[in-house]
Amino acid sequence: MTDALNRDQTDIKAAASPDPDETAPVDGPLLLADRSSIRAAGVQLADLARRELLIVSRDLDPDLYDQRPFLDAVRRLALATPRTPVRVLVTEPRLPVIGGHRLIELTRRLGSRISIRRVADDFRDRVDSFLVTDARGYCLHRVADRQRARMELDAPREARRLRTTFEQIWEQSDGDSELRQLYL
Repeated sequence: MTDALNRDQTDIKAAASPDPDETAPVDGPLLLADRSSIRAAGVQLADLARRELLIVSRDLDPDLYDQRPFLDAVRRLALATPRTPVRVLVTEPRLPVIGGHRLIELTRRLGSRISIRRVADDFRDRVDSFLVTDARGYCLHRVADRQRARMELDAPREARRLRTTFEQIWEQSDGDSELRQLYL
């Protein structure tokens, strides 16, 4: 499994780096410096998820989370896992709702498998966003920087820390009225 993770991380590094000599297997975090490599990392992590996918995002950035490869990976996970394997926290749900975000539409169709909540007021000032899979891999955007992120496919300590943060926010958050309207 470690060899597969190294190959996957190498593939993302190749997408993130214009220099083919910089595609050796990576130990530790991979720094992503452009939108296409961040998008590829999100898809890769979602594809690798077998039990759980957690997302914290200000507005469900459509360039990352409203793309067909990502949505296909989310759908596969949701249908393959009996409990609610995909949970999403959104700080500003209005924009994705108005914009017809396909992840929200997928949530409407697979509501018992995908759950979305508006971030509780106590946490609305958070400026980071992240995606965590299986308490093992993650992609973290500090200060919600849309151009840079850090990602690791096999980092259980950091992934568990982010998962704990997610759980704390999730427990205090509720479904937003705009999000609930989708289910009517």
